[in-house]
Amino acid sequence: MSEGSLVEAWSGRTLGGKYRVVRLLGYGGMGSVYEAEDVAGGASVAVKILDREWVKDEVAAGRFAREARAASAVASEHIVRVLDGGTEDGCPYLVMELLRGEDLGARLRRSRRVPLDEALHVVEQVLRGLVAAHGAGIVHRDLKPDNVLLVRRGDDASFAEIVDFGMSKIERPAGSTAPLPLTKRGTVIGTPLYMAPEQARASANVDGRADLYSLGAILFECLAGRPPHTGETYEQILLSICMDAAPDVRRWAPDVPDDVAALVARALETEPDDRFQSAREMLKAVRALGPTAPVDPRLARRRARTRMVVAGILAMLAGAVVTLLAVALVGR
Repeated sequence: MSEGSLVEAWSGRTLGGKYRVVRLLGYGGMGSVYEAEDVAGGASVAVKILDREWVKDEVAAGRFAREARAASAVASEHIVRVLDGGTEDGCPYLVMELLRGEDLGARLRRSRRVPLDEALHVVEQVLRGLVAAHGAGIVHRDLKPDNVLLVRRGDDASFAEIVDFGMSKIERPAGSTAPLPLTKRGTVIGTPLYMAPEQARASANVDGRADLYSLGAILFECLAGRPPHTGETYEQILLSICMDAAPDVRRWAPDVPDDVAALVARALETEPDDRFQSAREMLKAVRALGPTAPVDPRLARRRARTRMVVAGILAMLAGAVVTLLAVALVGR
């Protein structure tokens, strides 16, 4: 479906009598995202709508339902909030908080690399989100730069939020016997460049450590300007992930500190048992590297101007004090 037909399909319509569609924000393989207005409160929201051609596809519908269930089950400021949901003309939709910013994938396509402090800052925040998600029994399984949105929050120009839980694995709640809409055994899930080896092998035993591998691959690309495993085809990438150890990030980024390179290497270990064993453990390791919050350049300039003004005032006061002392001494 073309962008023009997507705009025409929903623009100006009101979903569920509550959300008036304003404009198309973007679209992917199975769904489109629109900016909409909450008719009752006037707030702007994002609405993701499953395209009509996919409504009867069980896999697509299952992904959509899984995303709603996963994102709404986790409370974290680093995971996009699902506010509501419904169906309009047979098409399911999700209402989410509207985040204005740039995803990490777009940032990397624009700048190729991300400065060390900012990259670690983003990874730290994603790990906070994963601590909450894994604690709720949710494994994302498709972490990639495009699914990490960077928005401005106060003085932080790189506040990270995880989006798109459509590939997530939801663990069955304790005591429940109800079936879950999970992917069939033997199906490869995830984006190959950032996929953990156990995912590439279509293992049935994929847990939160796969997300940590993916995050290690994201950090590798931020620092090196390329993912750890590459290839000309999907199959070549999968084979490299399964057969080859991840290279040292310092091969392409020799200025990366040893302790950071060691953290990346551990996250990218082929065997899950050799990686960080939890998001909380990896978060602790990132924090041990020191403060990671980058300073907003505009804020830095304002602070520099403030320091100059304060220094000037102090110099004037010091001069006045010296003058007064001199006068007092002459008077004697």
